[in-house]
Amino acid sequence: MDTIWLAAPSAAIRVWRDAAQLRFQLNDAALAWASDATVLVESDWQALAVHLLGAFADADRGQHRVGGLCLAWQAVAWPPGHVCWLRRLGPAAGEAPEPSPLGAPIDVDFAQALELASISVWRIDPQRQRIHYNRAGYRLTGVPFRPEGLSLDEIRALTHSDDVPAMVQAYQEALARPGVVDVEGRYRNPDGSYRHLLTRRVAQRDAAGRVVAVMGVSIDQTEQIAARERARGLRQRIDTVAETAGVGIWSYDVASDLLEWNPQMFRIHGLPEGRPPRLREWTEQRVHPLDRAQVTAVGRPALRRGSATGGGFEAELRIVRPDGAVRWIEGRSVREVRDGREMLVGIVLDVTERHATRAALQSQQERLALATRAVGMGVWERDLAGTSRYWDAQMYRLRGLDPADPRSLDELTRLVTEPSDLGDFLALARKHLDTGAPYLREFRVRWPDGSVHWLVSAGTALRDEQGRAIGITGVNWDVSARRATEQALRAQQMAEAASRAKSEFIARMSHELRTPLNAVLGFAQLIELDAAHPLPPVPARRVERIRTAGTHLLALIEDVLDLAAIEAGRLPLALEPTELDAALDEVVEWVAPLATSLGVALGVPATRAWVRADPRRLRQVLVNLVSNAVKYNRRGGRVDVAAVPLERDGVPGHEVRVRDTGRGLSAQQIEHLFEPFNRLGIEREAIEGVGIGLVVVRHLVHGMGGRIEVESSVGSGTEFRVWLPAAPAQPRPSRSPREPIAPPLESLRAPLDATPAPAGGARLSVLYIEDNPVNVILVQELVALHGRSVLSVAPDGGSGVAQAGAQPFDLVLVDLQLPDIDGFEVLRRLRAQAPADRRQVVVGLSAHASTDDLRRALDAGFDDYWTKPIDFKRFLGGLDRIAAAQHRAAD
Repeated sequence: MDTIWLAAPSAAIRVWRDAAQLRFQLNDAALAWASDATVLVESDWQALAVHLLGAFADADRGQHRVGGLCLAWQAVAWPPGHVCWLRRLGPAAGEAPEPSPLGAPIDVDFAQALELASISVWRIDPQRQRIHYNRAGYRLTGVPFRPEGLSLDEIRALTHSDDVPAMVQAYQEALARPGVVDVEGRYRNPDGSYRHLLTRRVAQRDAAGRVVAVMGVSIDQTEQIAARERARGLRQRIDTVAETAGVGIWSYDVASDLLEWNPQMFRIHGLPEGRPPRLREWTEQRVHPLDRAQVTAVGRPALRRGSATGGGFEAELRIVRPDGAVRWIEGRSVREVRDGREMLVGIVLDVTERHATRAALQSQQERLALATRAVGMGVWERDLAGTSRYWDAQMYRLRGLDPADPRSLDELTRLVTEPSDLGDFLALARKHLDTGAPYLREFRVRWPDGSVHWLVSAGTALRDEQGRAIGITGVNWDVSARRATEQALRAQQMAEAASRAKSEFIARMSHELRTPLNAVLGFAQLIELDAAHPLPPVPARRVERIRTAGTHLLALIEDVLDLAAIEAGRLPLALEPTELDAALDEVVEWVAPLATSLGVALGVPATRAWVRADPRRLRQVLVNLVSNAVKYNRRGGRVDVAAVPLERDGVPGHEVRVRDTGRGLSAQQIEHLFEPFNRLGIEREAIEGVGIGLVVVRHLVHGMGGRIEVESSVGSGTEFRVWLPAAPAQPRPSRSPREPIAPPLESLRAPLDATPAPAGGARLSVLYIEDNPVNVILVQELVALHGRSVLSVAPDGGSGVAQAGAQPFDLVLVDLQLPDIDGFEVLRRLRAQAPADRRQVVVGLSAHASTDDLRRALDAGFDDYWTKPIDFKRFLGGLDRIAAAQHRAAD
């Protein structure tokens, strides 16, 4: 209905009161007047509205002068308030009055307003059953003007047949009762289409109450109804879209505090369809407690606005369904006026999944940012020209810069990056964009303090929706520590390679030296032991000196081997509970002849102590310390060895103290005591030694978890103190008190049998696989001394394996270096061809005498490993033990 008066060509004003406040609204024609300041200004309209609001109580028409203009007005009730049609008084010259169906002429301007507004005014004469129209009425019915009017049958013939009964009924109601009767009907146009008219009728009665006429108006609503149908269709489509998209639609009447919801709103809230809750109910029951303050904050200002139009609000909040489920919704609203009523209209979307995705993405971004910060990773971005567009704060820190540095990124890049690396980056970026090759490079940056750091840059292309490259983004991280580690590793590898080369050189030199020493010491011993051909005293002393010098050289070689193994970290230690008294007994037996020859007394009382140590290496440590105390003593001097319980750092242990009465050491000599090959200025004296022993001793003590200290002063003697962790006492095995100390490179495995061969025992068949003729002669001489062995010789590995396969031998001696195959391959073949019921004893005999060589041979399966130069006592004792074992097996 508002469309009629708002779009009418005649000026009109609607006036009403809202909460004691005057309000008015102009139609388009009146606004045209208002735009012309020479007609009426804003204050004139305000004054007119005040006058009209007061005049409605007494009349529905009148005249009023405002702004120097005399206006005629006619009011029609039009909720809220009244619509007043306005016209200027004084008709235009020559303008004919409008014929009036009411029986009197209508004012020209008012008639024109009715005409232009398509409002038909009509009167029915019940007696004559005829109807009279104004001009608008004839135009609406499509019938030419007739002064006598039209019959009701003619009009009803133009009415849609479905609407005639309603028209007749409305007419009869108007005749039968007072009051206004409205009805809508469709009237046929000359072209066959129909026009929708809203008709309002009321009976006119005389003083006696008899009906003399039926007065009415008809308003063309064709366009409004069409618009209404379009709106209905649009509403249906909106409802369908809302249903499909899950959009809740609501409206709120500010005055009545009533909410309206579409079905989707109920589904979003988990409520059955019906009456929606009031606003307060919704806030208190459905809004999450943590979001109620937000709803109040954004809702109250929207509700308090009093203008006819205004904004709404937007909010994202949580609601609680009746089952306790929490959902996130996003709401938007606008404020509007509908038929004079202020409304808030809005939509609601369930964004729970989107919120969860966003929260997960945010959490992922936070974790990524935390991870990049934790690992010191910086993020960057460049355009296609190579110009830096973005650095995060870590990018600055990786270059020793302040993130607040105002200089451009390109300037900072040139400042800290090595010039040779800048061009490489552009080439790498172009290759990555053109071919997809990885964007990965290590480069150097120089910090403002001058230090150089290594960074890695890794990137990937940025592309638009069409796949075109628009830039590169990536990360930087510091690899200076890795570079330093790699450099240190390379240095370590080089050092290890040098150490291995040194160890291999020493091992080769040891082998080359021990091979001729085998002949020197071996034949010297053979000469001394040859009872059939004894030497005169002078030649005998000369041979003894040869043997002594050779023994000293052999000890030097063994010390050098130990030192090389220590420096290479390949000196294994087998730690176990070890009886200190047993080790000292062997040491005393070994050193006693030297002490006697030098006139030095030994004092070694029983200790009853057990320590955790490698038994063989412990004897080596004690032999070195006690023999040094004897050698560097004075004739008539004394060496005392004692052991006292002592706890260090909470660990119980025993401290072995070796004290002599010799010349003593100065502070400067003590400072250099453990340096290899440093004999502290006594190189020209006749005391044997090369300055390696103490170096080996210190490494061995530390390797066994102990400590070594020295206390000395010139002229007062020296005391060495060795502390080792204590160990629980073990059952002491039976041993001969006169058993000799083992040589430094004694086998780590137990001997085959400690029982000596009985007199007249079985003869031992021995096969010696050796390519060196001198070594063969020496072994032949030793076997001859043994007297109970038969020796066969093979010059290489292949022939030796063949001989052992053709004839069983009790013992096979194998040199590890042979001209065709090595000793390990000989062992493998011997084991493979040996009968299952008879195990052949195979012993390695080699000049390779390091601990690694010994362990490798035993791990490979050799029954024992004897070294060159050959120790006659051990060699002959070994033959006796093997012969005794064979004899027992035969019995």
